Amino acid sequence: MNSLFEIPAMHMALARTVEHAGGPRFWRQLVLLLRHWVPFDNALATFYSDSAAPVALEEYDAMPLSGPASSIRYLDGLYLLDPFYQAAREGIASGFYRLEEVAPDHFHQTDYYLNYFHDHVLEDEVQYVLQLPGEGTLSLSLGMHETFSLHHLGRLTLCAPWVLALLKQHWTHARQRIAATRWEGTRPSVGDALERFGTQVLSERELEVARLILRGYSSKAMAERLGISPETVKVHRRHLYAKLDISAQPELFSLFIQSLDLPGADDNSERS
Repeated sequence: MNSLFEIPAMHMALARTVEHAGGPRFWRQLVLLLRHWVPFDNALATFYSDSAAPVALEEYDAMPLSGPASSIRYLDGLYLLDPFYQAAREGIASGFYRLEEVAPDHFHQTDYYLNYFHDHVLEDEVQYVLQLPGEGTLSLSLGMHETFSLHHLGRLTLCAPWVLALLKQHWTHARQRIAATRWEGTRPSVGDALERFGTQVLSERELEVARLILRGYSSKAMAERLGISPETVKVHRRHLYAKLDISAQPELFSLFIQSLDLPGADDNSERS
């Protein structure tokens, strides 16, 4: 491949993607188009609503495995620990992002990464993110068995302006259809489960620390975020562990999963 758009097949793939903007086949066409440039292993298109649980719009796996789709457990509540979801909630600007740009410093040590991400999203992830003011966020996640190379990242970054333009065009025509179905298959009880987790037992500061532990923040990073010392963070960690009758982060993750009533919660607690 000498340069972008020189091969006729790519011109045709781009034309098909534009043609399907607003329709049900748009996401699959876009994923196949992007795979002309970067051989990623899976993709997940998601709408993060401002007022409801996320909706999976398209799931693609180059080598599908037997068993339920990975998006099922994600939508059942694990999305609450997703760095990209948290970044979307915090108002990250529309654009193209690498996992390392949005993930906390200890993310790769979390049980979310060890028990879900590594099995389903794989080794590395990038996302195209489109903010929809007053509605939510549209995202296209690309996962890979290995770290995205600088060459791959360069190609995906170069594509970002027109990918985001296509996402915006698609949303303009598809928003009503998505809004009409976005509650189907979701768990309305999840809501702000991460915000509610432990509220019956923990103090407000202990709750903040517990949420940041689950998301993958180190004591130093938590201290900076909360404006307290690392030593104070460690004190809050000891207190919340004692109140919850646990002794380590994997047990905290297990309690959180149990609070969501997800299938396989007991299995997750044994895999750290």
